[in-house]
Amino acid sequence: MPDANPPDQESLHFMTRLSNGSVSPPRADSRALRYDLLLPHKEKFSATNAGAVASVVTDLVRASQTYDRFRVIGTPVDAPFDDIEFCPLPVRRRWLHGGNIGFAEAYLNMLRGQAAPDLVEVHGRCQVAAHIKAKRPDLRVALYLHNDPRDMKGGNTVAARATLLAKLSAIICVSDYIKDCFLDGLEKHGALASKVHTARNGVDRTLAKPTKKTPTILFVGRMVAEKGVLELAEAASRILPQHPEWRICLVGAKGFEATGKSSYEQRVATALEPLGPQAQMTGFLPLADVRTLQEQAAIIACPSLWQEPLGKTGLEALAAGSALLTTRRGGIPEIAEGRAHIVDEPDADSLAGSLRQLITDDTYRHQLQQTAWNDYPFTATKMAADAATARMTALSDVSDS
Repeated sequence: MPDANPPDQESLHFMTRLSNGSVSPPRADSRALRYDLLLPHKEKFSATNAGAVASVVTDLVRASQTYDRFRVIGTPVDAPFDDIEFCPLPVRRRWLHGGNIGFAEAYLNMLRGQAAPDLVEVHGRCQVAAHIKAKRPDLRVALYLHNDPRDMKGGNTVAARATLLAKLSAIICVSDYIKDCFLDGLEKHGALASKVHTARNGVDRTLAKPTKKTPTILFVGRMVAEKGVLELAEAASRILPQHPEWRICLVGAKGFEATGKSSYEQRVATALEPLGPQAQMTGFLPLADVRTLQEQAAIIACPSLWQEPLGKTGLEALAAGSALLTTRRGGIPEIAEGRAHIVDEPDADSLAGSLRQLITDDTYRHQLQQTAWNDYPFTATKMAADAATARMTALSDVSDS
């Protein structure tokens, strides 16, 4: 007869490791582990305008196959994702604490009236993780890093990161690049360094088979300088007049919602003006519309100028079987090496040359599309499994304090 209360995916993975002696038993019952996932206070946990962190958290919970073990904590939104347990929590005493610590205080205040979770997983805010652990040393706290901690309050010095490593139960990073950023200046092979894990971002493929591609160059993302949108627009304006059957489509806005054009977006629009109907800026679009465009585009560009931790748009391009044009920045090569056209030094000139090659060399473009489709290991399921391993390791370590 089947077990009426079967172990969840994370517990099964843990018990396998427990049986071979690689970890010690956790404090909690492995059949009923509970996790609180804290979003940054500015993130919107909504299908309408989820930010990058909220989007990854949503994928993590859904791909775990044990969504009833997770509770996402975030500031109130009008229409939160309805398939995941969500606890809306207003910032407490913002006037005194500010947004980040005010949100941490609100969470701590809420916990006074309920049982603590087995693990508190703080996403994207070093200072929030440190504050919660300092106020509640009895809690097991993990920090899930989506960006370079050296640019964050509470993580911008070696001493601060050393303290986080000593006090927290786990540090989970979205790429090896971010892991290296956290360990910069720290002992990378010591006992404490084993608490730092990579759960590389992943997205599940929505297509059952490759679709016919249209002669479109697609960009999806925030319209900000570090994303290289202006350089891409300038490159396209040089190349596309010689290829009238091709067009470029830029999707996104400064933030994750429909707004008026920023001054940067105006500059991008000006750069595209010579292309006339060959160019389109859609602004912010619903996710379903974005997916359709990604599935159809022959080329998807992710021309980041900054050290990108590991954005989802590159993963989505590969998952759609499109030819990915991207840059050697941050964690991008971890998914793009051997699967995409990578520009080492991105500027308008190098991007123009890359676009010319991808447009005119049909064999090369089709080869990239085929490789993207046939060699795609970056699923959300794999991401969730890696995160599960990190969590179970954290729960098995009885020495943290």
